[in-house]
Amino acid sequence: MVNADLPLWLAGIGIALAVPVTFMVANWVRKNVDHGEMRFDTRDASESDEETK
Repeated sequence: MVNADLPLWLAGIGIALAVPVTFMVANWVRKNVDHGEMRFDTRDASESDEETK
């Protein structure tokens, strides 16, 4: 019978949690960090800036 060492268990748990935790942090940043006006600027490149003056 093979016994897994504690460091091996900890590494496996860390690897298993790495992706979900990364996405949780990324979603928190997306919702809670101010990204500036350009994130919400949906104008086409063909539209001129004269409308905003």
